[in-house]
Amino acid sequence: MHASTTSSSIIRKVLSGLYGLVIGVRNLFYDTGLKPAHETGVPVVSIGNIEVGGTGKTPFTIALSRELSSRGLRPVIVTRGYKGRLKGVVQVRPDHDFRDVGDEALLMARVAGVPVVKSPDRVRGALFAHRALGAGIVLLDDGFQHRRIKRDLDIVLVSGDITAEPLLPLGRLREPFQSLKRADIVVYTKGSEGAGIRAELVPACLADASGKVTGLSILTGKKVLAVSGIAHPQHFVSTLERLGASVHHISFPDHHAFTGRDMKTITARAYDSDLIVTTEKDMVRLNPSQLDSRWFALRVEMHIEGIETIAREIEKIVEKSGIPRQG
Repeated sequence: MHASTTSSSIIRKVLSGLYGLVIGVRNLFYDTGLKPAHETGVPVVSIGNIEVGGTGKTPFTIALSRELSSRGLRPVIVTRGYKGRLKGVVQVRPDHDFRDVGDEALLMARVAGVPVVKSPDRVRGALFAHRALGAGIVLLDDGFQHRRIKRDLDIVLVSGDITAEPLLPLGRLREPFQSLKRADIVVYTKGSEGAGIRAELVPACLADASGKVTGLSILTGKKVLAVSGIAHPQHFVSTLERLGASVHHISFPDHHAFTGRDMKTITARAYDSDLIVTTEKDMVRLNPSQLDSRWFALRVEMHIEGIETIAREIEKIVEKSGIPRQG
């Protein structure tokens, strides 16, 4: 067993080194112009990270889109639509099936209040947003590594100490931490330390499968089964505990598609629970007809300390582009 573990560690170190070499060469090509970044005719703001999942990109993108919309800038979110089976460019509707467009894209379409476009080819997605939807600004969800599209501003979220973290598959970094030098704005989330703008996920309310909201006070003193299929669920669980719940947790892989067997397992685990609480991203992957009255999603909002600074920077970019505001 020890020899097997050692061998696996060596393999992962080798693969991590090879991965880093490929990433380094690819970035060099873009940095030197050997690989071009494509113009789309509309200002593009990328929101990304260098960690694997769990930095808060989706709630950050939602919060920023609302702020820009309130300023008349006509934002459209363009996202890869991870695991969505529909091909090509798709404008995401709130009634789409998550299996067609991806859970994060569907969640944003339901709550952001701005158009959402699913497109693995971000260049085509941004062109569609501009030409078909009249976008004044494109918010490129999870776009830091998608260097094929020219962007006007790179925002990168950091959720932990990444200075000594190895690259995939040995660690959880998509790029070396030195890649943060490419970022125009670094935002530190989930209590991480750094010299930059800070943002915090704040619980707002509970929502049932129909979207009806309930105050957080009903969690106090309750036995809660927390159900999650997200990358790093610790923050979700600790939030429920801080809100006064006695929490038991059942975890599934990130972006998990819940099966009938899963629902039977959850029901068995929740036999003595007062409430069953999941995340909003998980709720879009659940069949409402299989949920009893104990089921709620914890709705969170991203509070960004420097959102005024970011919004003003984006306003300057839009003004320079010559694209008129709404109204």
